[in-house]
Amino acid sequence: MRKPEQNEVVVVGRACRLPGAASVDALWDNLLAKRCSVTEVPDDRWAKQKHGHPRPKEPGKSYTWAAGVLDDIWAFDPAVFGISPREAEQMDPQQRLLLEVTWEAMEDAGLRRSTLAGRDVGVFVGASSPEYTVVRNSDMAGGDAYTATGGAISIISNRISHAFDFQGPSFTVDTACSSSLVALHQAMEALRSGTIDTAIVGGINLFMSPFGFVVFSQASMLSPDGLCQSFDSRANGYVR
Repeated sequence: MRKPEQNEVVVVGRACRLPGAASVDALWDNLLAKRCSVTEVPDDRWAKQKHGHPRPKEPGKSYTWAAGVLDDIWAFDPAVFGISPREAEQMDPQQRLLLEVTWEAMEDAGLRRSTLAGRDVGVFVGASSPEYTVVRNSDMAGGDAYTATGGAISIISNRISHAFDFQGPSFTVDTACSSSLVALHQAMEALRSGTIDTAIVGGINLFMSPFGFVVFSQASMLSPDGLCQSFDSRANGYVR
């Protein structure tokens, strides 16, 4: 093992919620087994029959609901993070999920919450989907003082900093499909420059509205087979 250089970045903790894998170990098992985790958007997200149609480019419809989805995006214990049930209801599930995964990553690293509280820990999150906000804003009477902070993309990273009392830079990166990778790059630059000595880096993307499926279906971008077959003659689109 070579001696670490002064500007070398080391990953000390990790956690994840991915399709078919609620942990890093489960993800590794899926990879070793060459297991496909593509399923279908569950019925608790939206009325699929209303927004679906098998005919391609049917106005306002999607011809597929195949996707990589998480088993449960609703379960959340707000009291652990000092959040009231009323505020939690207005929070984008992306914020809730990242709080949980951040906690687990710190546990994996063997770091107590109090150890990092008040320190210049940076938070860099890749996110580009405001779908929960779009859905919530359709009910104007349901909005309250927590609606803005609960749904803004910018607050996704700030929520982590606030909950764990991190005092370093905190921002959300939106470069569409490359958001998480760019967030990682920004964190690496901050670490190597000495601006911070610890960073929380994450990425999140949850489907909360049929809109993305509909518009991508109109562009014939989604695979009707429900499989990504990159660099193959059978390739006919991608899977969200």
